[in-house]
Amino acid sequence: MHQPDYVDPDRRMAMLPWVRLHAAKGYYDMARLAKEFPAVPLTFNLTPVLVKQMLELQRGEVQDAWLELSRAPADRLTPEQQQELLRHFFSLSHQNMLRPYPRYAELWEMRGPESRPEALAEAARHFLAADWRDLQVWFNLAWCGYFAVRDIPELAALRRKGRNFTETDKRLVLDAHLELVRRSLAEYRELNMAGRIEVTASPFYHPIMPLVYNTDFTRRCMPDTPLPTTFSFPEDVREHLERAARFHEEVFGKRPTGLWPSEGSVCPELAPLVRAAGFEWMATDEEILFRSLQMMRGNRTPVQREELFRPYLLKHGDASVGMCFRDRGLSDFIGFTAARQRPEDAARYLTESLGAIAMRVMEPDALAVVLLDGENAWESFPDGGETFLRNLYGALANDRRFKPVTLTEYFRQHPPQKELTTLYTGSWIYANFDIWIGDQEENRAWDLLREARHVFSQVKDSLPEPARKAALQSLLAAEGSDWFWWYGPEFQIEDKPLFDDLFRRHVRCAYRAMGRPVPPAVDKSLLTVGPVRAYQEPRDFITPTIDGRRTSYYEWLGAGVYRGGAGQHAMAKSADLVKEIWFGFDKANFYFCLQWTGTPPLPGGDAVRIRFSSPANAELWIGDLRTKTGKAVSQELRGDWPHKQTGDGRTVEAAHDKMLEVAVPLEFFGLKPGERLGFNVCVENKGHTQEQHPGEGEIELKVPDAAFSGQSWLV
Repeated sequence: MHQPDYVDPDRRMAMLPWVRLHAAKGYYDMARLAKEFPAVPLTFNLTPVLVKQMLELQRGEVQDAWLELSRAPADRLTPEQQQELLRHFFSLSHQNMLRPYPRYAELWEMRGPESRPEALAEAARHFLAADWRDLQVWFNLAWCGYFAVRDIPELAALRRKGRNFTETDKRLVLDAHLELVRRSLAEYRELNMAGRIEVTASPFYHPIMPLVYNTDFTRRCMPDTPLPTTFSFPEDVREHLERAARFHEEVFGKRPTGLWPSEGSVCPELAPLVRAAGFEWMATDEEILFRSLQMMRGNRTPVQREELFRPYLLKHGDASVGMCFRDRGLSDFIGFTAARQRPEDAARYLTESLGAIAMRVMEPDALAVVLLDGENAWESFPDGGETFLRNLYGALANDRRFKPVTLTEYFRQHPPQKELTTLYTGSWIYANFDIWIGDQEENRAWDLLREARHVFSQVKDSLPEPARKAALQSLLAAEGSDWFWWYGPEFQIEDKPLFDDLFRRHVRCAYRAMGRPVPPAVDKSLLTVGPVRAYQEPRDFITPTIDGRRTSYYEWLGAGVYRGGAGQHAMAKSADLVKEIWFGFDKANFYFCLQWTGTPPLPGGDAVRIRFSSPANAELWIGDLRTKTGKAVSQELRGDWPHKQTGDGRTVEAAHDKMLEVAVPLEFFGLKPGERLGFNVCVENKGHTQEQHPGEGEIELKVPDAAFSGQSWLV
């Protein structure tokens, strides 16, 4: 569980509300639910920078900008505040947190999907004071999780009331949010002290430790990447770790023995620092293990998947630290796929998968680690994930094949028998550091930070102690991974300028604390990349040959392109099966092509389901993808299609070889030129969704008219 430091260090204002909102929905729910399953001890990692902000909110040491916007009297809102409400107060899962509440859905209809300032100004003209107040209440009320509504009955009463809220009602919801922040920390401390759960830590401000240690370590996993001037401050890694251990002991009552390195980012040089800070073990992704074993063996002996399911002892120099590695498939299933299954089926899939591991490994102390983002996934579940988690925890508690354990308990009962004499340098996302370094914006940020950190090295011994502490704290905050996450083209959100500003404010505060002039570069935005859409629109008609192969370079030239992983936000998968999706039209057909990241037959995925929102409830299912050549793929039209065969007898064509190619007659859609066609794509394996693209929303097109050709097609 992690949130970056949203607090503006100059104004002491949290510029985004996600610490408070995730406490109201995710953090409190997870702790309260864990309390009901004493036979299933869980390991919770709460990053110190998150906990710090929870304490600051609880103590009133910082303000929350969106909380203040919520508190503003609805009949005295300025036009600027009204625009902010319309822009931000629908920022949640519409399917699960807006549409179930008729009044909230009504307010969304009044606002409309357009987010341009002039569109919001026009929408605001139709809102009365009662509408603004209902919006202020509903946004915050919708973020109250299932245990929040049960434990604070007034929240349930307000949901039943539904509309015409009062200022008193609003205060009740907002006061409840701050109370839930307080209760969340109290619950985790109580459970941790009782030994019912284990609370582990990350380095304090969530830095990518190998990059803070030495940015040149990037060459180990990304040898051809352009890098900034070397940033190398191992002493800062030590500071992040020691601060984290001391802080967690103060807040949760025990010194943490387990470490989740930020973003699972590791290198062998970390072992002495991790051990010196008192951590007994750390965890990361399976791909790091597999590559480490290959390095140790010189690629002479193949790595077996069974080697994942045991603990290891990493040795580097005179230091050693325990290590475990997560099962990526099971972890990503919860984070990205389970919400699209029936909760009972999703829980059963996990227990069946664990049972298959037990049969395959045949060791009584085999260890399966399921480790994932602890907060964002639950927004995708209709009930916040409660039914799924209850089914999963209940199955694990009662199935004699499994023994749920905290990781420290496991390491102490089963000391590692296998050693790692080296460790691959990388993260849990693609086993490299591409998200945080190498692009122009990212490298400029590292250079800006290096210059400030270098000045500190020169002057720190001459500074008064308060100034030295303040400067170091600002620099440590600027080393956090989240600023670099949003730099570069990988992820796109409206708030990128805010993250850029917060990063530079921390650097600016460091110079001020040192009494040194702030370089002009610190006052200039580092953002250079314009918005990157999840997909590009078609530019021309296409008529490809449907044979599962790239018949010629030109057959898909002019198609629209979606790139797997593009346009994501706070969560990223470790890997995607889908590399690209191409799509477009000629005058008779809609065309679709799926390019795999790997080479078929696929390690995961035996079917593809294309869901169309226009026409509504229409699906095209294509199976038999394990067989890449020689046999026709299965295909099935499901749902409400206006037509399933053309007047001249044509139907869907599909072929799978190097890629999947599909043609669907335009007549099937019953759409006129200029009307909207929307779709998304699910990759399935044995009936379970492995991936969805795009992860949120859909690809939207307009059916072209006969005149369309060679023009820039805007949607």
